[in-house]
Formats: sequence, C-alpha cells, structure tokens
Amino acid sequence: MTGINQPECSTSAMTVAVAYILLEDARLPNERALIETLRVRHPGLRWDSFPAAASNDIDGPMFIRVDDHLMTILLMPAPMPYDQQMWQRASWVWPEAFHAAGRHRAHLVVSTMGSAENIAETKALGFAENARLTTAVVGAVLEALPGCLGVVWGGQVAHSPEEWLRQSPRAFDPFPNHPYSLWMEIVHYLSGKTIGAYTTGLSAFIGLEIEFEVDGLDQRGVTVRVADASSYLIANGLDKHLKSGTVYTDDDENVGRVAVLHRSSRFGIGPVVSFFSLHDRAGRLKTYPIIPATISRHHPLLVMLSKVGLFDPTKDENQIELRPDHYVSEVRLDSLDNGLTGELSKILATDGYAEADTNARRALASGDTASARSFLLPWAEKVGRLQLAVQVALSLCDAFMFMPAPPRSP
Repeated sequence: MTGINQPECSTSAMTVAVAYILLEDARLPNERALIETLRVRHPGLRWDSFPAAASNDIDGPMFIRVDDHLMTILLMPAPMPYDQQMWQRASWVWPEAFHAAGRHRAHLVVSTMGSAENIAETKALGFAENARLTTAVVGAVLEALPGCLGVVWGGQVAHSPEEWLRQSPRAFDPFPNHPYSLWMEIVHYLSGKTIGAYTTGLSAFIGLEIEFEVDGLDQRGVTVRVADASSYLIANGLDKHLKSGTVYTDDDENVGRVAVLHRSSRFGIGPVVSFFSLHDRAGRLKTYPIIPATISRHHPLLVMLSKVGLFDPTKDENQIELRPDHYVSEVRLDSLDNGLTGELSKILATDGYAEADTNARRALASGDTASARSFLLPWAEKVGRLQLAVQVALSLCDAFMFMPAPPRSP
C-alpha cells in the first residue's frame, strides 16, 4: 500500500485494529472536515469519502476510503463497558482517566474494513498496517471533532486525547519513530527486590506479551528496555535476535547476561517473551526436587529403581532452580504431585514393567544386580523423560510447583 511502511517480519495475532473514541454526547464528525483533516495530516495517502457504502441514517456508519482500503466509523450511543483495571493503569500517566471514563455517554468505533474494491489484486493488510491506518483516522477524528474525552485502543489501553493528538501524526513513521506506546502499555511490579514489568497490547501484533524481570535495574531502566523491545517487536516481529533461548549481554555491567525464553506467563496473561537474569546475582534462586521425597520413598516403581541404583532423588536430573519470591509460599501444589504419582503409576501398571520387575527381583535374589539393572533400565529411562518434561514445564510456567504470587505495585 502506497505510503505505509510495512514490516517484513511481523507476525500478527489479530487482523483488525479497533479503537474507541469516548464522547460526552453521541455525534459523528463532519465527513468533509474529517477527510480534509486526514489529507492535511497524512498527505502521502489518498483519502476520500466512500458513497457506495453510505448509510441513509444520519447516525449510521461513516466510511472513509484510503487508497484501496476502507475505514469505518461507527457511532455507539452508549458508554463502553467499564474496565476498572484498564482505567487504573491509565490513571498512572493520565490523572483525569477515571473522570473521562465516568463522563462519557457514547463512543465511536474506528476500524479497518478490508478492501474498498472487490478485486483479488488488493493486498490484505496485516495487523500492524491496520493499526497505522486506524491510528491515523483516530487522530484526525480528535482534531475534527473537539471535545472528545479519550481513546481506548483494542479495549485494553486508554490514553488522553492530548496524547493521541501528539503521537498520531507519526502513524506511518517507520521504526523507531512509530507511535507504539498508543498501542500497548507497560505495567511495573515488584518481585522480591526486583522491579519487573509486563506489557498489555503487544500480543495483538506478535502473539505474545513481554514479561521482563532482570536484576540490577531501577524502574526507569526497566521501562526503557521494555519499551525498546516492544517497539522493535512491533516493527520486526519475532526475528532471530529474540528467539527462545537467546542470551545477550546488557549494556549495563551491573545487569550482566540476560536470557530470553518464550513461555507461558506466570501472571496468567498468556504466552510471553520472558527476559530474565541468566546468573543469580541477587541470590534468589533455590533448588527444589522435581519428584519429592514423599513420592520417591514410597512409590513402588521408584523404590525398585533405587534398589538397583537407577533412581537417585538427589541427582541433578531431579532438581530444578526456582525463585521463591515468584510464589505465594513454598508449599507444593497437590496438582503437581498427584500428576507425578499418576504418571509413575501408569508406568508401573504396564505388562512390560510387571515382567521386568519380576525378572529383576529374581536377579536380585540371586545377587545379580547387573542383570536386575538391565531389566529395569528401560523403565528408568521413562522416569528420566518424565523428569525432563516436568523440568521444562516448570521452567516455561506451563506447570507450577507452588502457587504463583500475584504482581505487587512498585
């Protein structure tokens, strides 16, 4: 599309970018004034009315054509559903946020509508391109329709009209000047003595949010790094520089090496790109057994494997390092231990194991430990694979050993 900088590597979780403009009274902007405003603010694109889709209703949808694509503005004569958490986050940088939420009695819905022509040659836009178009139209509406109270992006991120008027002229600027902070926000939290942060809204562009918890940084340092990473990811997608398993050295020598892992959020916000300190400079890591003594001492399978030296709960393969301050307490969850017991019992219940167990016991009775080990080795390997799978799941936060702690405000 002419005039729109299209990132080559962006991976979108959505395709339609939607913004909501809060109004004190239900009214649409003047179409002619809006189109003229768009032409002045973004002269590199062709902006026109689209009479083919016009409504006879004075309050019906307004359609704007931009090059070969169509935008719509829909008037909703009712307030948006109230989201306490969103407005709380917005109030941290916009003190009048709650006042705007309470005053609004109607809202406009601005979004892309696809191709203006029913022809196959018109290339469908990805989410990032749609976001730029929607941002441009929202900014023009705010200028052409004075008195708007605020803007909610994607139902998740709220900003003042002043902030939108300031940033929206850069709707089509390339990275790093694009107005990414209109599309997502950074939420800070405390985990022990470490200031962390996660994003809200980034997943619409790349399918993941950011979860950042690196030792040695103050809140400003965290903000700068998360903002830079978010801006980069919106423009470039999840490229080779931020693959899961990547390790890099931070510019600040007090931070050291940082690891990147794609995993589930421990805060329940979905899949995340997790940044964390590779080395435990703060002394926060603690080692825990994957299979606890309460199981290893009593489960018949593990008791038998222990007799022939094929299972040792103190070995590295049965250990995992976790941060206790990530959790409510160090009381193990029954769901994990019940699951471990169940998987071990499935192995125990197979006909193959029953035969191996019988043969191993006969060998032990005759003093032939080596033969007993050989009979049981395949089953010890199954236990090893179970330990590895649980270790990976705990590391990725796909499973939890303890109840995750909710984030605390810094």
